[in-house]
Amino acid sequence: MSLESYDDCWLRYEPADGERRESYRTRCENVYASVGSPELGAVRDELRRAMTGLLEREPHLWQHPPRSVEGFLAVGTPDEMEMIADSVSTDRVAALGDGGFRIRSVEWEGAECVVVTASTDRGLVYGTFHLLRRMANGHPIDDLDVTEEPANHERVIDHWDDPFRRSVERGYAGPSIFDWERLPDLRERYVDYARLLASVGINGVVLNNVNTKIPGRGSANEFVSGKAGWQLLTQDGLEKVAALASVFRRYGVRPYLSVNYAAPMLIDDYDTADPLDPDVEEWWARKAEEVYDAIPDFGGFLVKADSEGQNGPYDYDRTHAEGANVLARALEPHGGRVWWRAFVYADHDDRAVQAYETFEPLDGEFLDNVTLQVKNGPIDFQPREPVSTLFGAMDGTDLACELQITQEYTGQGVHTCYLVPQWKEVLDFDTHASGEGSPAKDVFSGSEGAGIAGVGVVGEDPTWTGNYLSQANLYGFGRLAWDPDLDTETVTDEWVRQTFGGDPAVIDTVSGILHDSLPATVDYETGGLGLIHMMYNGEARLENHYDPSPAEWPGYHGATEDGIGIDRTSGGSGYVGQYHEPVAETYDDPETCPEELLLFFHHLPWEYELADGTTVVQRLYDNCFSGVEVVRDLRERWQALAGRIDDRRYRHVAERLEEQVVQAERWRDTLVAFFYEHSEIPDEHGRVPLTESNRAVPPRED
Repeated sequence: MSLESYDDCWLRYEPADGERRESYRTRCENVYASVGSPELGAVRDELRRAMTGLLEREPHLWQHPPRSVEGFLAVGTPDEMEMIADSVSTDRVAALGDGGFRIRSVEWEGAECVVVTASTDRGLVYGTFHLLRRMANGHPIDDLDVTEEPANHERVIDHWDDPFRRSVERGYAGPSIFDWERLPDLRERYVDYARLLASVGINGVVLNNVNTKIPGRGSANEFVSGKAGWQLLTQDGLEKVAALASVFRRYGVRPYLSVNYAAPMLIDDYDTADPLDPDVEEWWARKAEEVYDAIPDFGGFLVKADSEGQNGPYDYDRTHAEGANVLARALEPHGGRVWWRAFVYADHDDRAVQAYETFEPLDGEFLDNVTLQVKNGPIDFQPREPVSTLFGAMDGTDLACELQITQEYTGQGVHTCYLVPQWKEVLDFDTHASGEGSPAKDVFSGSEGAGIAGVGVVGEDPTWTGNYLSQANLYGFGRLAWDPDLDTETVTDEWVRQTFGGDPAVIDTVSGILHDSLPATVDYETGGLGLIHMMYNGEARLENHYDPSPAEWPGYHGATEDGIGIDRTSGGSGYVGQYHEPVAETYDDPETCPEELLLFFHHLPWEYELADGTTVVQRLYDNCFSGVEVVRDLRERWQALAGRIDDRRYRHVAERLEEQVVQAERWRDTLVAFFYEHSEIPDEHGRVPLTESNRAVPPRED
């Protein structure tokens, strides 16, 4: 455990086994590492920490190639270190993009060496962590020839932290780790967080919440403080941000801020925030200069505008492109970028169609340093929903896919729900935008402004994520943002081995629990078949999205006496028409629509027969019960690990799985009662509980 008594996550660096340890010692006990930049200081610190654990010996760090040793590790650029220039193709290294690296096993003057090199210092950080990941997973390093570049240029974590309350909206791991009241004083935990991010290739972090409304404006979230989106732009606020930037800079991570669109009015009492007003444009340009004077490597602004009560260009009859571009012009001289969220909806018969209808007509109107940040699906991070139609629809605009690492709708900090398989489905989805073989992941890797953003999961809790197993989602997000071609099994195996060690029984059991958790969650929380929004909402502060309450959301699941689901076909809301063919045709017909999305696209009779002859209502019943049975099985599998992992983590996860079973049963009982109440068709197995306790489940008190 670290000094502040929080978990080391996947950077535990436990000793390598005997045979492998000797090979590692030969090549890594002596380290010839470059010095100079902040990133190189971080590299040397990490190597000292990691090798002490893996080799059970503190490494010797040199500022010149060591002589009379069996081997050594060399880390640096060819320009700085002649030994590396002699060992690799310098042209090949020079051609690497920002963050790319090369690792080779070489013989140099009779010594067995490993060389980590890159064209940038940030690449040396990523290359070092890649080598350490291989060693922590027990892989050989005596015959390496690895060249990697990040597939996505931008790989960003969005914190939904309110600096002035130290709370985290949709955060289930305690208060914010950023102690803004004490900043610019720094904590060791900031360093360890930067290490975690860099170890999986994250290169940007938004430090504050996108929900930065002026208090009193809007209803659903009017309790959210408006300060966080503008007071961090003041001199005092920027001093605090600059302190954090000094930590993240060492690990190649750029800081961003979420800003309130009405900042000119809030900070300097302007009468307007109209993006076409020259005084407003000049204000943003001046503010950008102040920011970059304090933080030269500042990444840019994240903006949520004209959504859920937020200020925005619609207040002045301007478009979203006009709204984003005024900020982009201010940031452009400094190399900054605007991340403009596409989560915009208002009163509409079908919320699913709105993002496309709002933004697709603006394709090509955004400036080059604007990234449109689009949620993975058309609604809101549901356990299962189709892929957003904007992916593949805006060739003239840089797009980023927004994923939710924090488990807002999938059990929060309690339930085990592994989201990597869901994200793989999104990334691999064939949009057919340029014909067959046009996966969504190609959209995000298409330019320097495209990428992937994740809603953060980290909090002050000793586990970092509220549940030890939820660390796998943060790890998996970073690995897929770096390389979306990685398969789920590889990502899972990496995380389990680095986190729980090499015991085969532990690896198999934990991996199996993770892989089975998402389908179970989908089943007990929705009944499957593409239903969404079956959870409790309530008023403002009572909103929790944790408990079941399908009766609150008739407009999203469409349950009536005659059937269930929403008609989004060509004869309904027309949402299917936003997809390219043949996807649109597939979704438009209930006979060809994938079963897992059937009721998202179709309103069908309760007794509509599926391909195997089972009725819709029976499948909903069966899925609810199946989900509970799987969770019970996950609990038993974890219990079999008693004595194989440390007691602290064992008991923590065991307790959460116990609650997950209880909650899964509540979800099942509430949903099947709801389905029966509307259909009046009993479960063919006689398993429909109709007690008062499950007709109205009281919400959890947050």
